[in-house]
Amino acid sequence: MFKPLSLAAFNWKVLLKSILYQILLLALVLALGFTIFGKLVDDLIQLINDTHISDFASDTISSIVNGEFDSATFTGNLNEVISNLQKGISSLRHPFGVVELTYILVVLIVLLYRLLISLTDVSVACQLEEFMTSNASRPFTWFFFKKQGRTWKFALLQTAFTLPLDILVVTGSVGFYLLFLIAFNWWTIIPVAVIALLMYAVRLTFFAFCLPAVACEDIPVREAFKRGLSLIISRFWRVFWKTLIVVCVMVVVSVLAIVFIDNTWVISIVFTVPNFMLFFYLKCINIVEYFQADNRPFFHKRVDIEGTDRYNRRLARKARRS
Repeated sequence: MFKPLSLAAFNWKVLLKSILYQILLLALVLALGFTIFGKLVDDLIQLINDTHISDFASDTISSIVNGEFDSATFTGNLNEVISNLQKGISSLRHPFGVVELTYILVVLIVLLYRLLISLTDVSVACQLEEFMTSNASRPFTWFFFKKQGRTWKFALLQTAFTLPLDILVVTGSVGFYLLFLIAFNWWTIIPVAVIALLMYAVRLTFFAFCLPAVACEDIPVREAFKRGLSLIISRFWRVFWKTLIVVCVMVVVSVLAIVFIDNTWVISIVFTVPNFMLFFYLKCINIVEYFQADNRPFFHKRVDIEGTDRYNRRLARKARRS
């Protein structure tokens, strides 16, 4: 875990630029959603406020943490929230008058966001790869425009492979919860949460080497995906437990934000920025593991190599000081 952390620390500029892009993209997608759905978004926000879903989630988590959880109270409040949601959703006015069209547009926006959020992945991985192999780095924008072909191919392949699996994780977890809710009551939440975390960590691990392969190998993107999928088999458990730790940290940060923060904007920032940083750290873990699986030597911190520009500048600074 130290080498990926060191790699992330010495490439903090790459982290900052990728986070700025992701925040800007999220803002643009949200603005697009508000523009398309208009009044429906306001009605949904009002519905969420009226049903007190955030208060219900916060109170439930707080009661579990404090050891004051009461299953009867939880069941009653949950039924009330569900009943109010059903009544509120049935009364919503859809902007185009057709419910099905609203669902289709929501799916298209989600797909667009999932596709566009991956557009910096190849640039980030290429900068990390260059730093690890030569201890140098070119501008982020150089990689971003230079690698547009590989970027779009990678984004399309990743979306096509991972989005159905993410949907499977969500629907599988919800299905498991509904199946065992009657038998185990609220205790079903605990195994469902554990299973969902494990499934998501497995999904992330399974595709962990695809991005490093795209950045490191001078082969077609489809072949790089195949190489990444074949190479991960030998390192699966080494990558999995590290990925699981990162995912658990994401969940803890999100839960703490819900429990201890009341301001919606602050919660949004805590949800986005730390999680973007953790995903960047996860990319560092994956590319370090990829280099180690392929028996490649690499740098994980800055080293002044004799004869390089950095080495000469360092000598010049020392000469001026003396």
